[in-house]
Amino acid sequence: MDKYYAMAAEYFHTFEGKQFYPSIISFQWASWGITGVAFAGLVGIALASSFGHKLWFETTTWLYPMYAAEILFLLSNIWIGRTQLELQKQHFGLRADEPRVHLAQVQHMYLQRITQQPASNFASIVKEIAELRTNQLRFSTPAINYWRLLYDPDSKARLLAIALSSFALFVALISRTTDVPLPSLLEYMADDSFPDFLVNLGWLAVAIFVSGYGVYYGLIQCKAFMVSWLARWKWKVADEYVLQYFVSALIAQYDPQGKRY
Repeated sequence: MDKYYAMAAEYFHTFEGKQFYPSIISFQWASWGITGVAFAGLVGIALASSFGHKLWFETTTWLYPMYAAEILFLLSNIWIGRTQLELQKQHFGLRADEPRVHLAQVQHMYLQRITQQPASNFASIVKEIAELRTNQLRFSTPAINYWRLLYDPDSKARLLAIALSSFALFVALISRTTDVPLPSLLEYMADDSFPDFLVNLGWLAVAIFVSGYGVYYGLIQCKAFMVSWLARWKWKVADEYVLQYFVSALIAQYDPQGKRY
């Protein structure tokens, strides 16, 4: 495996090294950090307002700035990506008309050079790496996955069934232990305020989806940012990330005809 880890590190630092990113003290990173912190802070304020006298989706004071910060954060990522492409164009002498296509061709040639194999053999290299990683994990000292002790993704269906059954049992017990009748859904639907309730419910769903996507994307970006920069600083803890990047490149550049550029 050491040979493939060395290949992966060489390929990663050649095409994803820190030399292709703006300086840490730059407008791009300042925009990325400020908009990211602003979005996270406004989401926190919006959620905290739900514990007050208004629901958070009705608190328009923080709603529009939150969406604006989310959009600006996404645009900051695009800005950094464009800066990376410009630096790669200068370094590799990429064609101005189709720089990404030319970059893919350069990566294709570089993979063939460091692996000493044509592109038609990239799939066998990926298979060999996968088998070596499987055997490495199989015969290494087993590690305890503490998160899976608390939650196993394979048990989602069973956990959902248990949760729904528990909720149904809870409602049934309440209905038998109180003299107050449970509210009727048909009465709610017949009420004049029900259409307004549906509109508010729809806006709530949209707001949760948009803000939830922003939070999820932000967390993914933060994790990828930290791991990728640990890799660029050549920390051993990011070796798996570098290997995954290398394997993804082999899969993307695989050509059954073994075309050479």
